Amino acid sequence: MKREIFHSRGVLFKNTPLQILIVLSVVALISNINAIVDSVLHPDIPYLDEEHLIVGGITGLVSAILFGMAIVYARHLEQALTRIRTLESFLPICANCKKIRVSDSNETQKESWTSIESYISERTDTKFSHGICPDCVKELYPEYGKEKEIRDKVAPNQ
Repeated sequence: MKREIFHSRGVLFKNTPLQILIVLSVVALISNINAIVDSVLHPDIPYLDEEHLIVGGITGLVSAILFGMAIVYARHLEQALTRIRTLESFLPICANCKKIRVSDSNETQKESWTSIESYISERTDTKFSHGICPDCVKELYPEYGKEKEIRDKVAPNQ
């Protein structure tokens, strides 16, 4: 059974004319709300009164800034989710050397293999440091492993 992972992006995260029209319409409505309410509750006050223009301009400016910040933040979150989805997907990894198969955009070369450190470093801000686990020390350096065992038996809490 093949598992499919969809990386669709919503309408909010694209620059579409519809998105721009909706944001401009909402900003225009918000900036005119004071004048609209006054025209209903106080019909004797003119719609384009100086107070309505000042309050509407400030309200429109603030709402446009807030909408812009919300859209930038939502796009930032979408990029982070895309990065997480990429890292959570199945990775074809060599059972022996632990290199990861990466599909290239170049059609002449169908795939290439890269180290797991390179793969993760290119896609995240992770930095690697290398060490040797105790099992590998015993396997690769048996004389050091025996010396360490003797030291641990003599002074276990140092």
